[in-house]
Amino acid sequence: MEFREIVGTGNLAVWQVLTEKIAAGNEIKILQKPETCMTMLAAVDSVGHTPFYAGEVLMTEAAVSIGKMIGYGFVLENEPVRALCMAIIDAALQAHVEEEAEIRQKLADEEKCISELHQREQEMIAATKVRFAVMEG
Repeated sequence: MEFREIVGTGNLAVWQVLTEKIAAGNEIKILQKPETCMTMLAAVDSVGHTPFYAGEVLMTEAAVSIGKMIGYGFVLENEPVRALCMAIIDAALQAHVEEEAEIRQKLADEEKCISELHQREQEMIAATKVRFAVMEG
């Protein structure tokens, strides 16, 4: 999983604590405060494999800098705190801050939690599938 997907779906409280630690040890400049925007959702037709736009989605975007490194955060829905956390984590990873090892560990831990949640969801979905061959009896 890419770090943006992990931060975008992981536990927000984890990211808030982590970004507070990053902010305590580094000078963070907010280049763009979190703002909502609309963007087109691109999709691909499963039959013809042709791209099309399914419609617009609400997003929140933010940008920060740590040193000379710029970090961007963009998440679905109106989530300014999550977008700012993503931007800070992005900049911190690029700047190789002192907390980089901890950031990577938190990302790995959250990725594991997300994967376990997806696995449980897939198991629940699989339990509801209809087996027509069994129904024919």
